[in-house]
Amino acid sequence: MKRIVFPVLLLSLLVSVMTGCGGNRNVADEVTVRFRDPGENVFPISDHFSLESKTDISDQGDTFLSDVTDVFLSDDYIFLLDSRQAVSKVNLKTGEIVKQLCQVGRGPQDYLRAVNITGDDEHLYLLDHMSKRVHVYDLDLNHQDAFNVEYIPSPSSFLKTKDGFMFLNSAEDTQIGAFVVTDNRGVKKASFLELKEEPVYTEGEEVFRVVYTDNCFFPNADGKIECYYPNANEIYLYDGKTLTLQSTIKPDDDLADTRGVGVAKALSVNGKVLVGYRCNFKPTFAWFDRDGGLLAMGHSQYVTQRFQIYQTGGRIVLVILAQDLLEAESAGKSIQAQISVYRPE
Repeated sequence: MKRIVFPVLLLSLLVSVMTGCGGNRNVADEVTVRFRDPGENVFPISDHFSLESKTDISDQGDTFLSDVTDVFLSDDYIFLLDSRQAVSKVNLKTGEIVKQLCQVGRGPQDYLRAVNITGDDEHLYLLDHMSKRVHVYDLDLNHQDAFNVEYIPSPSSFLKTKDGFMFLNSAEDTQIGAFVVTDNRGVKKASFLELKEEPVYTEGEEVFRVVYTDNCFFPNADGKIECYYPNANEIYLYDGKTLTLQSTIKPDDDLADTRGVGVAKALSVNGKVLVGYRCNFKPTFAWFDRDGGLLAMGHSQYVTQRFQIYQTGGRIVLVILAQDLLEAESAGKSIQAQISVYRPE
């Protein structure tokens, strides 16, 4: 029987040294952020982020949401990708699901494993991990086009940039790096963080890479992009030419082996870092300044064991399903979910 090896997304100090075209690791730029057990504290998101809007998505019967895996904000609408691989367009003012599509299949407009969405002023883009294709929709969710990125071994997340896309490749090798920059049709322009040497596997082993469903790219106002690299829990800055290490996320040493600590996601907001991790098997958040100083931390205030917090542009989006809201039963509302949009202070 073949032994199956699953690479674990957990708190490694640094993986094997990597390099990329024009983007070598620079230890001098490294900022390490640490976290610890917050005790019984609840993460005070409202103390550090200004609430922009809060919307209850109505229970309409014909459409429904499962666990949300990615979001994209566009003016008064938010697009949600969920674990059923359905894409929903929601009116943030009314809470109405305006349109919902789910086209899992092998037809020309179908997708096999949708893992990420991104967009611009005119289009929504959906990344199909299994077929290595990007589907293009208008903002009314009408299918417009599709193109292949077959040369990327494991396209797992992406961002629409001004003149193309940036992809996360979660199976980087000596030819294609962890971050791939393309034009508007997915043609490679550059890649970064390529493995210096091929990984060594024992004969008979099979390796399955994790599919990361959250967006790992955070554009700044000045056009630069902060990039989260899940394999090593690192954040890099891409300036259009080079990639520079900004932060390495590590646990306090006394938590690493004893408290079930594991990074689930990391968001970069205006140079600060919001880390979602598990401590004592509870979903926990820690908020760090630009120098890695701890600003706040605490467990999630919701029942959910999922980290349903996302970033789109400079805003933070919190999506909580009705059954996970502590106050849902007492509120007496027939809702499917609640969406809160925040801006950093």
